[in-house]
Amino acid sequence: MAGDALMWLSITLAVAGVVVLRVSWGKPKRSTPLNLAGWAGLLAAVVVADRTAGEWGITIAVLAVTGAAFVALAFAATKPARQARARLVRTSHQGADETQSRSRSGLVTFAITGPLALAASVLAALAVRALIVGAGGTEADGNVAVLATVPIVWPVLTFALLMMWGRKAQLGWVMGLAVLSAPFVFLQGGPV
Repeated sequence: MAGDALMWLSITLAVAGVVVLRVSWGKPKRSTPLNLAGWAGLLAAVVVADRTAGEWGITIAVLAVTGAAFVALAFAATKPARQARARLVRTSHQGADETQSRSRSGLVTFAITGPLALAASVLAALAVRALIVGAGGTEADGNVAVLATVPIVWPVLTFALLMMWGRKAQLGWVMGLAVLSAPFVFLQGGPV
């Protein structure tokens, strides 16, 4: 019973750490005390989770952090990007459509680097699994490979996508990885 309460404390600390970091990073100038408080909350969540349930507890705390960050980013994606120093000068040809398109741009970036990149990463992980099982590896080895591949491929792919300038290049990389990996999904059941 005490372990459950400590795990809930760990989850609360993890979510609070993400919220504090989001507030800090949303300010025009980053706040060092808020940054330190946010990172301390995340560290405390991991320490409490580790003391309570070991690696399993850390996994739960990291899932809470990831979920909270996903929600925070989803809300941030609906808002237009803040202008750096230069003020947006409104002219007669600028209207609500341009502001709305900036908002849509954030949503498109979020959709490409979030769910679409995750789906492509899962397909790549399933392709790795199919290759391992097809090469004579056990099902357990293939399953562990999936669990190891997604957390590596998704952030690397997302980082690469965020560094690309055009939407066509971003979509090309995501769809290219998905198309190359998709045929392996049909190999998941083994020989027919």
